[in-house]
Amino acid sequence: MSKAFTRGSANVLPRVVRAWVIVAITALAALPACAMAPKLDVPKVTVVSVSADRITGTQAFFTVTLAIANPNDREVSVAAAEANLTIEGTPVGMATLAAPMTLPAKGEVTATLNAQANWDAALRIAGELAARARAPGAPGPIPPVRYTVSGVAVLEGGLPIPFNRSGEFRMGGGRTEIR
Repeated sequence: MSKAFTRGSANVLPRVVRAWVIVAITALAALPACAMAPKLDVPKVTVVSVSADRITGTQAFFTVTLAIANPNDREVSVAAAEANLTIEGTPVGMATLAAPMTLPAKGEVTATLNAQANWDAALRIAGELAARARAPGAPGPIPPVRYTVSGVAVLEGGLPIPFNRSGEFRMGGGRTEIR
């Protein structure tokens, strides 16, 4: 027999087996606790509106407003939310939630995601709107602005909740109308 398994090391094997038995018993004891944890119903995320907040010579700033409804009897935390925003067929960029938020039990919150279009995207959007405004049968001097939002809200713990919406909004007069 090898010296590795004689004398002092003869007690190592029983200690390892004992450690694994303790781990197995602990895991089995924890199983009922997992089974008793309440099932989480998935909150509902809805795009409420998209608006152009401000347009400068080189940038355009947009807001995506979400309604997030929690059907659960307990609070749920939203760790993050982000969405790809496209205006007039031009990718604007990623609209993001500034900070995590907590959904009250059986309640609803409004989340605001902000996106910023760079100079190139702002010019493309303005060009597309100008071309549509000059088209025969145009609905007015400023046509409705077309958008697409596609994103995901992520609950604490990593559960993703996808959302998307396409539509139009009107600019002007400090009021945004969404369709």
